[in-house]
Amino acid sequence: PETCFESYFDDLSMSVKGLDESKKGYLTKYWRFDQAAPKIKAPTTLTLPSIPKEFRIPPTRFRDIEAFLTEKYDEFEASNDTKNVPIFIEYNPGLTPIPPKMKKYLPKYAAYVVALRVTPANNCFRREDMVGLPQKVWEHTMMSATNLLGLALLDEEYEILPGYDIVVDIATQLGFQRDGYGTTYFGEPTFMDYRLFTLNEGIYLHANADTTIVTKLDLRSKEHSRKAKKEQFKLDIVFGEDNLEVTMLHQFNTIWSGGERGKNFALFAVPNSTHPDEPDSVYAEVDINPYHNVQQIYLDEIEMLKRSFIKKRIRRNYSVDKVMMRKVKDNGNLTTSEVEPSPSFFTVDEHWFPGAKPAFRKAGHGGACCVSLSRREASAQGEHILLNHNSWGENDYLLVGLAHTSVIWRRWYSDKNVPDSEKAMIPHTHYVSFFYAFEPHPPFNLRARSGYFCLGFAGEDGTEGGTFNPHSTLTTNRKLSQNNETFSCPQIHFISSFIEKVEESSTTVVGYGINDCTPRLVEVSKKEIARMLFSDPWDMKIERSQEMGNLTDTWELN
Repeated sequence: PETCFESYFDDLSMSVKGLDESKKGYLTKYWRFDQAAPKIKAPTTLTLPSIPKEFRIPPTRFRDIEAFLTEKYDEFEASNDTKNVPIFIEYNPGLTPIPPKMKKYLPKYAAYVVALRVTPANNCFRREDMVGLPQKVWEHTMMSATNLLGLALLDEEYEILPGYDIVVDIATQLGFQRDGYGTTYFGEPTFMDYRLFTLNEGIYLHANADTTIVTKLDLRSKEHSRKAKKEQFKLDIVFGEDNLEVTMLHQFNTIWSGGERGKNFALFAVPNSTHPDEPDSVYAEVDINPYHNVQQIYLDEIEMLKRSFIKKRIRRNYSVDKVMMRKVKDNGNLTTSEVEPSPSFFTVDEHWFPGAKPAFRKAGHGGACCVSLSRREASAQGEHILLNHNSWGENDYLLVGLAHTSVIWRRWYSDKNVPDSEKAMIPHTHYVSFFYAFEPHPPFNLRARSGYFCLGFAGEDGTEGGTFNPHSTLTTNRKLSQNNETFSCPQIHFISSFIEKVEESSTTVVGYGINDCTPRLVEVSKKEIARMLFSDPWDMKIERSQEMGNLTDTWELN
């Protein structure tokens, strides 16, 4: 809007309104998603050595992928295999630090553990490149129900410790995979989108089933092996050596805080306000924005629900009913924050699709949380930020999360009468992200949020750490696009972890999947996050137009 600049001036006589009746003295900046992205360091791609070579797509077959997938499907069908087409791709890295008490049972240099989705399903290739692929082959690869869990120990440089990566099939081991895998069923997997959280000296595995479920893990080297107790499950290794032993310390419990369609809840902890010597209070982030809805939960305590109650959910998988009945105990109702503040900068979608028909869902979903950001850390950014009382409140620190959102699904996407050229203006399943900051106590009021941005592709020039994942070269097949404008980032960057770097609290680590095809880790400094959350409006929101000349050269924003 032509008057939006006015909100940045405490004294309107200093604004263009007091000097220029045409209201053209200031211009609003609308940033490209790729230009607004934070500066990154130490980019790293991950490749699980435990996945056998025969289960990978050889780079030599990237150009004839239709023929390759058809060959693999024919091999699968002829073998009467009851599990899956023999292809696996890993992505969506859920990274978490190893708690100190667990380190004594693991190799000396283990600093992190990462969870990865391991599945034939992927978006490495454009649908247009596979128009000749038989439907049954498409369904059993790109729509596969097979979703295994990859786990690996990483050192402080994000390198996988040799011999300490495995792939497990929790759904089959626990008897939860609907109809097996087989040739008669494809589509919804039992578990997907795995994430890890370190809370109160424990590691929790979080996944999406019919709603959000969670369990606690014990990790140890085989020399520290111990027998699983009653109601515990030592996970069977599908691929990998037997150096790493992983045990579920209890059956999955279900977080019902978001009702029957809960998904992708981030978990975070804050010090116990009434009993400082007790374990931290743990919360589930049910809604991020525009209102921040949060509930305190007790992840290892349950109350059993009646089967008649849990049948009310959207039941994609009857096999997990007994998990759905194990409701995580909670403490009272959801807390609801004040409405979110305006973003710290604007992006091109607001210029192209103004008003009541935005391109992206307003509410963030998915993503990861949280890292702390103190006033001192934010102030270290220097001249490129603007800290005021309203954005900080009375708090010494804020908690920061990283959310993603996607294009709003429109019914006319499936309407053959709508021209493809019109659909291409707002293509579906395109993702952007944003940072948000909130107070570290109920009701967890949102105090700041950035504008939208996208994270980039893995480099192919030797700049990536770790073992380069060959699938990374395929991800540029799908780029973020809006309004017939293409951006230098993936169509899908799926945020799956956001933590402080071990032994370096001024730096964060972001884990994300690129186009459901490859995993990537990047470092982002807290100074950079502060710049994006509390940016000086002169840097990110507004600029003087040329008509103003030198009239305002000495003005300063209050």
